[in-house]
Amino acid sequence: MDVVIERTHINWAAWTALDSGVVSFTKDWKGKNPPELWWGEDKLNLKSIRRFVPEQFGLQGGYFGRDGKLKFVLPDILLEDFDEDEDYYVTGSFNGWDEAIGEKDWQMNPGVVMGQSCQVLTISEEDFSHIENANFKFVTGSGVWIDVPEDARNTHIDKLGIKNYLFSSERSGRHLFRFKTPLPLNQGEGRRLFAKIGETVESIRLNPGVFLKSMDAEGPFGAIIEDGLTRFRLFAPRAKSVSLYLFDDQDGPEGEPIEMELTENQVWEISLDGSYHGWFYHYAVTGQEVEESGYFDPDFRIIDLYAKAVCGPLGPGIVVDEDFFQTEHIPFKAPNWHDLIIAEAHVRDLTANAPVSMSDEERLGFRGLNKWIEDEAFYLKQLGVNAVELQPLHEFDSIDKEQYAWGYMPINYFSPASQYCKDPTKLDQIVEFRETVRCFHQQGMAVLLDVVYNHVGEPNFLQYLDKEYYFLLTNDGHYENHSGCGNTLDANTPMVRRLIRDSLVHWIRAYDVDGFRFDLGELIGVETFSWLEKELKAVKPEIILIAEPWSFRGHIGKQLRETGFASWNDGYREFARKYVTNQAESRDVGFFMRGSTPDWSRFPAQSVNYVASHDDRCWIDKISENSNHDGHRPTEADRRRTHIMTGMLMMSVGIPMVSSGMDMMKSKGGTNNTYLRGDLNAIPYDRMAEHSGTVEYFRKWIAFRLSELGRYVRLDSFPGNGYFITSRNDVAFGIIYNAGWLSGSERLLFVMNPGYEYRILQFTDNKMESFDQISDTERWGDPVLEEPKFAMQGETVSVPPLSCGLFVQRK
Repeated sequence: MDVVIERTHINWAAWTALDSGVVSFTKDWKGKNPPELWWGEDKLNLKSIRRFVPEQFGLQGGYFGRDGKLKFVLPDILLEDFDEDEDYYVTGSFNGWDEAIGEKDWQMNPGVVMGQSCQVLTISEEDFSHIENANFKFVTGSGVWIDVPEDARNTHIDKLGIKNYLFSSERSGRHLFRFKTPLPLNQGEGRRLFAKIGETVESIRLNPGVFLKSMDAEGPFGAIIEDGLTRFRLFAPRAKSVSLYLFDDQDGPEGEPIEMELTENQVWEISLDGSYHGWFYHYAVTGQEVEESGYFDPDFRIIDLYAKAVCGPLGPGIVVDEDFFQTEHIPFKAPNWHDLIIAEAHVRDLTANAPVSMSDEERLGFRGLNKWIEDEAFYLKQLGVNAVELQPLHEFDSIDKEQYAWGYMPINYFSPASQYCKDPTKLDQIVEFRETVRCFHQQGMAVLLDVVYNHVGEPNFLQYLDKEYYFLLTNDGHYENHSGCGNTLDANTPMVRRLIRDSLVHWIRAYDVDGFRFDLGELIGVETFSWLEKELKAVKPEIILIAEPWSFRGHIGKQLRETGFASWNDGYREFARKYVTNQAESRDVGFFMRGSTPDWSRFPAQSVNYVASHDDRCWIDKISENSNHDGHRPTEADRRRTHIMTGMLMMSVGIPMVSSGMDMMKSKGGTNNTYLRGDLNAIPYDRMAEHSGTVEYFRKWIAFRLSELGRYVRLDSFPGNGYFITSRNDVAFGIIYNAGWLSGSERLLFVMNPGYEYRILQFTDNKMESFDQISDTERWGDPVLEEPKFAMQGETVSVPPLSCGLFVQRK
């Protein structure tokens, strides 16, 4: 069939449909009369079916067609931040993207569309008649891309996570119709739109439109104790009723339901006399379920999204008086971003084999970790890092307390994991984790939390509140799975944003954490990140914000450049592995070691440089010469490559991050996904003695990075021309820092050669003999190396195979 329904949306208020809807067809509607549309099996005819004016589509979608002409349209309202004399161009897959910048044929001119001032480019529709599903965008003459507006209906996010307009020669603005609904009309009467197209009837599920997704409400939410009352507040936008169950014995009866009242903005509320601190509670929600629109179930008990503590992944929540969190934190200021060295770690990986006396139960969580942190031999303290990034420790989905998991299936965003404390019913999770942060701070380490706001685990309590509000869904009402975990939260809805913000602020105020790493940040998005940055810095100006900039949908690493977020640099990760294993030439080394600017970073600390994390194989397994990626018994080349990598990582501008156990060449035997494998993930401290040389090498490099000389690498802003001098050949690479002597009276030189033959590097107009060698691939000098040292003559340095070296030159 030539024309089929593509998508629809309609405005919902609670569980009543109001106002209008829009139906979109895959191609322009050629008929003289509008299509015949009706709602539900009872054929309730829709009224006032009107075709969109093509110009209406153009103002939102960037183009429209009329009278044989195709007009690209860029409203001036989107150009308020640009100079009046700026030029604008149409670029896309049909003209080579930025190759079109400066080309007169693609330059736009001032015009007016439906009374709005715009930039317009007019061409013949015939010239584009063969083009189908082409990406395009508008750009300034100086190369600044214009963001696609949120209300554009024709968009496509490419594999890099970049949002573009989508052009089709078969959709020029005559494919959209607006309709009105008969009133009243509730969801119980069906959720499908029918259209008669020729002799055939097409149908599609009606999706809630912008009204539902824009619903917002003011807090606070959860259980609030104040003024002699305990107040419960829950946002449930399409619920018909909400019942509160409140009880003082977790194992006893839950009591009779307490019916909550619907107040403004779809917030359900009830206030009770007295303080119910320490009591247990959950909710039951009823609503109208049609097709895949929801999971309203009065028999299902829902944990409060805002519960500050929970008894376990199945609930119930626990009422916690805000005064319980009022404790004095020890004075601690996290290092400046450019001074950070981060170790990624998991609570149980740190404690499982820790050489400290503790019970098996203590090794499962915070109490054992606190003992280990306070011990003088604490691993991360000995390693020398000044920040720890803890894998998720908000409540997750493991019902069996002893079951190991990484924690990336969140159940509640406010409560520390019940799985990691002694007795969650007594609020031990709050007390014990607060002590964990205090212990790290006493050791001089900032605490960053890995947080997961892109999906939820099982049971999925949010779907019982309002599946369509909280999640991204297909046209058929099924979950979009860009997270790879079964569902995707819609971080653009106001109440999801508020949930993220409020829970992060809680972790800051209640526990004094220093920052966050956002899992699969592409699903949260640049716009929400920018908003969060402003909100969180108002609470803690020095907060550390890091994003994992990708998802299964796309990548926003380059877009984050314009925010105050740092991000995991996966380009660095992949290049470093290939380079040190002699699978990549030295051509791109300088880009990554100088901070991945300008493509990735606007300031040096925006690039979190790393070579391995919890995901996938660990470092030694990735690079090992052994079969099956098994680095348990590393070869000599494996070890030397690890040392080269360590030097490269610590001499790279940006924030270095190491994976715990990497210094002792921890191996997972080649296993790729170890999500549930505590036996493979646990840090094997006994390997520290076996590989003591590598352990000490890591420690020396970290100490150097944090030393006075290390300031030439720990840059807080990108220096001007002349700070770096580089030299390379096909394999070897060298770089001089502070080359122009503008930042101090020392210059640093770092060289490396992952190849199997000696390589000569030349630094024109530099006397190599005036540099003192500080380290090589095995040793560190005190303060400089004794012989043997790298051969240096005139302007050249000879770099041995599988080697690296660090040098200093003083005025």
